[in-house]
Amino acid sequence: MNIGIYVNESRDPDFRTSFTLVGICLSEGAVPVLEPELKDTVLGTISGISFEGIANKKCEFIISVGGDGTFLSMVSKYRNGYSHFVGVNKGSIGFLTEINEENMADSLKQLIKGEFTTVPRSQLFVSVYDKDGNLKDSDICLNDCMIARGLKPHITKLNLYIDGQIVERYHGDGLLVSTATGSTAYSLAAGGPLLMPDMPDMIVTPVCSHSLHDISYVIGPESEIEIRIDYFESAPIICPDGRDFVDLEPYDTVKIVRYKENLKSAHIGDSTFFRDIRKKIIQRGYFYENG
Repeated sequence: MNIGIYVNESRDPDFRTSFTLVGICLSEGAVPVLEPELKDTVLGTISGISFEGIANKKCEFIISVGGDGTFLSMVSKYRNGYSHFVGVNKGSIGFLTEINEENMADSLKQLIKGEFTTVPRSQLFVSVYDKDGNLKDSDICLNDCMIARGLKPHITKLNLYIDGQIVERYHGDGLLVSTATGSTAYSLAAGGPLLMPDMPDMIVTPVCSHSLHDISYVIGPESEIEIRIDYFESAPIICPDGRDFVDLEPYDTVKIVRYKENLKSAHIGDSTFFRDIRKKIIQRGYFYENG
């Protein structure tokens, strides 16, 4: 069994957690697969590791070592139809990272033995077209896609269409389109609803809209979301999962649909979604008060 290990060096600068994780893999008869550049680190002193690169090996699991941002970065680099994705939390709270350092050995043993539940997570396919209908670029995201005001605090003027029908014209800080996975992230902070992780629906949430009915919309998985951008003096930005993307121009159109493939994540243990969310939000408050 091949297990890819994706390391965020800023979160694990001495590779202590990664070193332990690699050791657990080897003791359970699995082959850890790492990127070639890590061969020159302390991890290169361990025999039995493959440094061929995660994308070059078929891995049953790909494990991130870092926070939620690391997990999303891992997914953007290695998303495929066969690997299960899971994370070891080295961030603050970790809504997406399933494994804590203190239970790392037991969790990894459960994964290797097949004692886990597969959670199919819906993804978004984002396309940007210019005013003449030419495709500028496209991307895939697991959490959300944000269209927001840029460097200057000017309002954005965005027109929301669903399945070709006008829904609302928004003047404000922007619009956020998220998956069920992203419903616990920025969408939640912006007042959006919580969706269970395996739900295929999409959420559209306005951010600081100058409106008397600032509500979210839950969109079915077969629908197409279209956001048409009005003329602007200061360019808004578009960020799929927080990444840099194309530069927006007046009268561009952003089209968002559900991506054709789900991402497979692994859930370990018997904890429930809503209990976990409640626990993590409480922990986040404690972390920022005492961290």
